Amino acid sequence: MMNKKLLFLPVVLMTILFSSCSDDDDVIDRLRTLNDIPANAEVSFDYLPINLFEIPVETSLDLRQLIENELGTDEALNQVKEIELDDMDIVLVSADDQENFDFIDSVTLGIRTDDLEYKEVAILDEVPTGITTLDLNTTDGLYVDDYAKSESLKLVIKFKSTQDASNINLKLKMKFDAKLDPSL
Repeated sequence: MMNKKLLFLPVVLMTILFSSCSDDDDVIDRLRTLNDIPANAEVSFDYLPINLFEIPVETSLDLRQLIENELGTDEALNQVKEIELDDMDIVLVSADDQENFDFIDSVTLGIRTDDLEYKEVAILDEVPTGITTLDLNTTDGLYVDDYAKSESLKLVIKFKSTQDASNINLKLKMKFDAKLDPSL
């Protein structure tokens, strides 16, 4: 009788072990993480005035299309569970009477849509002199999937400056980390 109980014990333990696997385990198995998804955009401004009070300037940004182009499919964003801005650089391509970013003291980038509130995504409190690329500090733990999926995304630039600048052409170099769920 004791031998039959010992033989039955492994069957009971295996049943408990396999039945304790939850749906969460299935979700974890389905998710695929993509790191450093590049997305580059060119942005132009005819004129940026002296801006001591960090009055924001907005421009449209089709982040959805940029990411879809990089991933090679228009269904990728539909499968996104989480997307986070990991790295953000702004490169000065050209500007009248400006060779570098000396006309900017600080910069904050945010995003908003017609339906979603403003969120700050990157900042540089003090712009070093003589540089043509701003390496902004991104906001950790901020997921922007709903913003990236929107067709009404606006890039909101708050900057402090003591000089004006004209005919500015910038290149935004972004990298995103994303978790995709192919079952979505």
